Amino acid sequence: MLKVTLDQIVSTLRAVGLKPGDGVMAHAALQFLGLPEGGIGIYYDALRTVLGLDENLGTLVVPTFNFGFARGQPFDQAETPAEEMGVFPEYVRRQPGVLRSPHPMQSVAAVGRHAADLCGRDTSSAFDPGSAFERMLELDFKLLLLGADVRFTSMVHLPEQRLQVPYRYWKEFTGEVRLIGRPPETRTYRMFVRDLDLDPDVDAAPVQRELERRGLWTSVPLNYGRVASCRLRDFAAVEEELLRADPWALVKNRPVGGQGKMGAD
Repeated sequence: MLKVTLDQIVSTLRAVGLKPGDGVMAHAALQFLGLPEGGIGIYYDALRTVLGLDENLGTLVVPTFNFGFARGQPFDQAETPAEEMGVFPEYVRRQPGVLRSPHPMQSVAAVGRHAADLCGRDTSSAFDPGSAFERMLELDFKLLLLGADVRFTSMVHLPEQRLQVPYRYWKEFTGEVRLIGRPPETRTYRMFVRDLDLDPDVDAAPVQRELERRGLWTSVPLNYGRVASCRLRDFAAVEEELLRADPWALVKNRPVGGQGKMGAD
């Protein structure tokens, strides 16, 4: 397997336009970028360098979703791991000084200038007005894909919720939440969940294609994969345009009809 070094990652991040002071929401599939010399921590070190995290200039955010709460499991803000997010978000979550938002199913972990602001937001849905995700748009954060496909971009859910797409429904979940520094309590949160009977195969590739067409998407190769970036505002705006024109624009397996039942992702 080809190797990847800290210097390669730093130069690649700069090549896609990242700089000190940027806020970045990162999704990673590091297996496509080669064997990291020194372990996966070099990706975190590279982002610390490029964004100026140690100087409190920039902000790094990663998704630390875990749907155990929807299956009746308690959510522990300090201990519940990121689930099916790849190895990088869980690595970041466990680093000193990293904070985590309180949503028991769709939390984020953050470090840097805006971490306390983002992780202090406690909304019923992770994509509600006033949420960490909406705040990232207000702060003009960038999306970063470290080998990950665009279909795993979590910001895709905010325009879906705003426009109430027909392949999702509201569902409430109640269970035990253990927030840092507070006693356990029973709380209710909500999600705009997939309709499991429709089982929509949602893919943000149309958003990426339109961003590329408009010159708003930057991507460079790195070993077996690519590193890509764009403004989250541009991503959300283009997605909303597509969904307003066609609510099924992101669904690869459009149904011919029928009603479904609610899911939990």
